Amino acid sequence: MELLIVRHGQSVADIENRHEGRADFPLTDLGKEQAEKLATWMSSHYEIDHIISSPLKRALLTAESIAERVGISVEQDRALMEWNNGELAGELKSEAKEKYPLPKEGRKRHDEFYNCESMINFRARVEIFWSKLMEAEAERIAIVAHGGTINMLFQSFLNLPMDTNVTLHTGDTGVHLWQFKDGKNIIKFSNSQVHL
Repeated sequence: MELLIVRHGQSVADIENRHEGRADFPLTDLGKEQAEKLATWMSSHYEIDHIISSPLKRALLTAESIAERVGISVEQDRALMEWNNGELAGELKSEAKEKYPLPKEGRKRHDEFYNCESMINFRARVEIFWSKLMEAEAERIAIVAHGGTINMLFQSFLNLPMDTNVTLHTGDTGVHLWQFKDGKNIIKFSNSQVHL
């Protein structure tokens, strides 16, 4: 099985410097252009059997651009939604620092400050998705999600512990290709934006 893991295009929150998370901002005009370029590139390089997307607008619109080019429908899965950042959702980052300060010792993995999802629950949500995904019979699946979710998927893919300090950067419409072959988990490439 091969997985094409994709981050959505630029969203309105990106350019307004807002906390996004569960805030459902659409793509900007540039984000739509990025999604179209991604779709063109993916359709000319890969035969995709299945597309699964977060239902949040920025991811779903990106996934629908790909689906239109490859001629298949998008399955929406709430497990792929970004970290539930509670009261931070939609807030300007500059203002959120004042309104929602963290304690000096920082956020613990079990903390749910300001109605946020704990990191433990976020990881568990993605692990359940991952476990179900491993039962899929498709040869190549495209997954369209968010930076935080992609990091959790990456940790699941590599069987990393909960307290890992490993992160995976993903730019707008960045693509990662992961493969399962002969009992090995293989990273073919990471954060490709060659289509842009």
